[in-house]
Order: sequence, then structure tokens, then C-alpha cells
Amino acid sequence: MPPFSVNKNNSLKSTSEIDAVFKEGSKLSSKLISLYYVESEKENHLRIAFSVGKKTHALATTRNKLKRLMKEALRLNGHEYLNQKLPYNLVFIYFSSKEESFKSIEESIKSLLLSFKNKKLS
Repeated sequence: MPPFSVNKNNSLKSTSEIDAVFKEGSKLSSKLISLYYVESEKENHLRIAFSVGKKTHALATTRNKLKRLMKEALRLNGHEYLNQKLPYNLVFIYFSSKEESFKSIEESIKSLLLSFKNKKLS
């Protein structure tokens, strides 16, 4: 099966839509990352955003690296848990104050995706 694509077409960039995810959406958490999600009214496909806080990681290079690691973990494992045609907006937030390894970030993403899949189907 091909890897799950994370590209400009399915990225969530609108400030108002990201705010709506936080206000109206639901939250799932793992040990490193939180997932906020809401069903989208406008779009009929999955849209995703990634965030790492400035207060916990002051250097932009560190924040960018952590976002790249989260995107790669989603790209490698998303096809098992997500369908690109789902009408949802997802926001992944890295909240750990330490810079973790790719393996632990991948495990956190997998557990969040599994929890999301179980909540969405029930």
C-alpha cells in the first residue's frame, strides 16, 4: 500500500478553521502529542496541521525538526488508520518539553490514530 500523503492539498492553514478545531472539536492525547479533530462542513477530504509550541522549544530549527518527524510518522502509518476522503480537520500538537526520538513520536502518532479511528467508527 502506498504511503499516506501529507502535502499542500491536505494541509490545514486557515486560522479560522484551526480555531474552530480547538473550539468545537474533540481532543485525544498520548504521552507526547495531542490530537484535536472536528468534522469539516466545507471540505470533503482530510486536512491536517502540525504544531510545536515556542514556549517549550525556543529554536525554530527544533520546532521544524519535530514537525517533520510528526509528518513522517503520519506519512508512514496514516494509510492503516485514515482514509483521505474523511471530512475531518486534524491538528497534531507536540507538547513534550523534551526533544524525543522518531520512534517515540511514531508510537504516539500511531496510538492517536488508533484512538481516532475507534472513536470515529463508534
